Amino acid sequence: MRLTGVIVAGVGDGARFLVIDWVRAAIRAAAGFEPYPGTLNLKLTDAEAIRHWRAIRGRAGARLVPPDPTGCGGWLVPARVEGEVPAAIVVPDVTRHPDDVLEVVAPLHLRAHLGRGEGQAVTLETLADAGPRR
Repeated sequence: MRLTGVIVAGVGDGARFLVIDWVRAAIRAAAGFEPYPGTLNLKLTDAEAIRHWRAIRGRAGARLVPPDPTGCGGWLVPARVEGEVPAAIVVPDVTRHPDDVLEVVAPLHLRAHLGRGEGQAVTLETLADAGPRR
C-alpha cells in the first residue's frame, strides 16, 4: 500500500528513542538496518490514506518489546521510502502525535537524502500485509 504525507516537525522524542540500545537492536532484527538516530515525521493528508493506515497499523508489524516491562515499546511496520530506501514506520505504545502522523526510521537521514523539507510530500510503500500482528 502506498501512503503519501507531508513532512512535519517532530517533538524530538524519536531521536531520544532511537539511541536506546534495545530499540536499535530490535530495529536491526526486524527491519534489517541500523537506524539513523532520528525520525522523519509525515502527516497523512488524504482521508483514504488515513483509513488504510489505521487498518494496517492495527494489524501488521513486528513488536518492539522493552526489556523493562514499564518501558515504552511499540510496533514496526516495514516500508520503503520513495520506492528506494528501506524504512520502518514506528508505532510507539505512547506518543504525542495524532494517528495521522507517521514516524519513519531509515538507515540514513531522510530529509537530506531526499532533499526535502517541511511541507513537502514523501511517498511510503508499506511492506507488511494487513494480517494479524506477530
